[in-house]
Amino acid sequence: MRIKIIAPFKGATSSGLYGKPSEENPSGEIPIGTEIDVTKEPTDWAGRYEVVSGSTEGKTAVTNPASATGYAVQDKSPGWFVITKDGEEVSKSLRKDDVAGFDELSDEDKAAFADLHKKD
Repeated sequence: MRIKIIAPFKGATSSGLYGKPSEENPSGEIPIGTEIDVTKEPTDWAGRYEVVSGSTEGKTAVTNPASATGYAVQDKSPGWFVITKDGEEVSKSLRKDDVAGFDELSDEDKAAFADLHKKD
């Protein structure tokens, strides 16, 4: 997770967070605007930081949901579409008006539609 140190009140230009002085930071101050990578949210700094990029803790990555299995409408050529199942074409070429609303159909209706318009 990446956080950014913010001012304690609107308009403040100084008064960052103070931590332990070190050789590279003798005052120990973390200036306003500094972005820091942290392993977990520093809740004891509440109101003094904002999350720049979220934590992945407890989340599942989404990888290319467009390639999900099942029926889908795919462009074939300008003005023409086909129905695919698991990435394989299962219908003849159809016009845009023919496939309008296909994505809202139930899985059973999609299968029936594909069967009705199957390749010759």
